Amino acid sequence: MGNTTVSAVGFARAKPEKADELGALLVSFAEWSRGEAGCVLSLIHRDLAEENLFVFYETWASEEDLARHLALPYMKEFLASRMDYLREDLQVHQLSLAGPPPGPVPSPVPEPAADPAEMNQRYLDAYNARDIDALMAVYAPGALAVWQPGQAVSATEHRDTVVEFLKRQPKLSAEVRESYVVGDTAALIVDWSLEVPDAPEMTGTGRGLDVLKKNAEGQWRYIISNPFGSL
Repeated sequence: MGNTTVSAVGFARAKPEKADELGALLVSFAEWSRGEAGCVLSLIHRDLAEENLFVFYETWASEEDLARHLALPYMKEFLASRMDYLREDLQVHQLSLAGPPPGPVPSPVPEPAADPAEMNQRYLDAYNARDIDALMAVYAPGALAVWQPGQAVSATEHRDTVVEFLKRQPKLSAEVRESYVVGDTAALIVDWSLEVPDAPEMTGTGRGLDVLKKNAEGQWRYIISNPFGSL
């Protein structure tokens, strides 16, 4: 059987005033891609000599997986508005393997959780390992995370907030108290405890509300995470 993977390298030259915004957006897309079925690899690089140039490299298990990825709402929205960020249009080169593959390509995507409550443990494992990529992968594109009562963040702001907070070396424990599932939507009531070294004002316990939705690949993903959402 021949190699059926699909690989491509692309170049995105940003408008100078949009470079940082585009870079953060592309990084978020790479994180979300890694959580999709069929994604083998998704990387974003910034050119050291030309800081407004971003290079992306992706490998997908099949043409069908790539087509499904490109049809997702966040990708369609970006492709439609890409020239708001770019100095010139994207350059994308599809690649073929010049030699035999090194062996079966392992999928970095974990098996879909049958029970949405299992996502709580995946979140904890990523959080306490300080694995920002794995942590962001449990969220659906456009998900909202509440970091202060009444204040939610999303996309790059969410990632930046998590990165800064993890520098404090917090330790989180959480247990699902109640779980409710209707079709492809689930609500979890979660008891949590947070310990932040050298920051007693941030240490505490609470009961939160998480809302998850099953995506087209059958994977549960957080769409709302609110640690203050339940009394």
